[in-house]
Amino acid sequence: MKIGVIKDPKQGEARVGMTPENVKILVEAGNEVLVDDHAGAGSGFTNEQYVEAGGKIVDTDTAWTADLIVKVKEPMESEYHYFKKGQIIWGFLHLAANKACVEKMMEVGVTALSGENISINGVLELLKPMSAIAGRRAVNLGQYYLEKQHGGEGILLPGIEGVEAGTVVILGGGNAAENSADMAVGIGCHVIILEVNENRIKQLQERYKDHNVDVLVSNTENLEEKIKEADVFISTVLIPGAKPPKLVKEYMVESMKPGSVIVDIAIDQGGTVETIDKPTNHADPVFTKHGVIHYAVPNMPGATPRTATIALAKGNISFLKDVSVKGLEEALESDESLVSGLSVYNGKVVSKALADSIDVPFTEIGDVL
Repeated sequence: MKIGVIKDPKQGEARVGMTPENVKILVEAGNEVLVDDHAGAGSGFTNEQYVEAGGKIVDTDTAWTADLIVKVKEPMESEYHYFKKGQIIWGFLHLAANKACVEKMMEVGVTALSGENISINGVLELLKPMSAIAGRRAVNLGQYYLEKQHGGEGILLPGIEGVEAGTVVILGGGNAAENSADMAVGIGCHVIILEVNENRIKQLQERYKDHNVDVLVSNTENLEEKIKEADVFISTVLIPGAKPPKLVKEYMVESMKPGSVIVDIAIDQGGTVETIDKPTNHADPVFTKHGVIHYAVPNMPGATPRTATIALAKGNISFLKDVSVKGLEEALESDESLVSGLSVYNGKVVSKALADSIDVPFTEIGDVL
């Protein structure tokens, strides 16, 4: 199979979908790998390393002629003209927030494999390291924007001897939330986690029983009350393949401390905060509304591309090898976890969560495979 490794044009995105090691594995498996010129530069991988691994350095137009396209993020509008019938596009696509992209895929007849939705034994294993990076960075970003010169309330989030640390409130109790909590606990913050699942609440209560962490049921009453205490509020809610609801209402944001900070990790899928009507980017990451600083960058791990690329490449290589060697249909038949990542198949939306989120026709996978 001919595989294209694309240099993502999204602002601030320096990750790449394959390391040279990945390229070597796929070439040795009998594939031709076309690497977009300097695609790995942002992550510290040179053209020479990809060539040594057996890849071919080509321009962007040529890379997009491949049968299997490996990206990090969803295709941008500037890339839609490259789509061709039967082409497979792999990446962290977050299509529920990109209806125009899905409609173009439907029109052309493209297949989309969304790595963020791939579930292995109930765990989003490929997304897990990206969520960990985003969760950890969220606390660091909160510290940064709380400083007065950035418009924040002027507190040192970890506090110092004799002055208490700030409060970090986390909406959701998954992997990103746990990583945020670990970071916040590690610097001495008071942490409040709001989670809806009873079993997960018990797990988190046990994990943090010896720390200054409150784990509460996520409901409107608790959210209304605890968001007022937040110096940093981090939203981590994820519904695989679907847009999350706008749980954080504008009146709740209005009730927050002036100069406090919201970091919406969920913005990849459309976000959970009513006062965020569109994503920001790494070049212009924040805005202030009702006196509260909002950070809404959808590709947060793109700021640490070396770490993120190595992690995502370890996760995706077995799937990419299976698809390239067996062909997509056989790979899907032999691996249920790969099926969980299939969003669009030959132009048909086969993810119910995606179809419902963007109001397009849904097709059962069994009807097209």
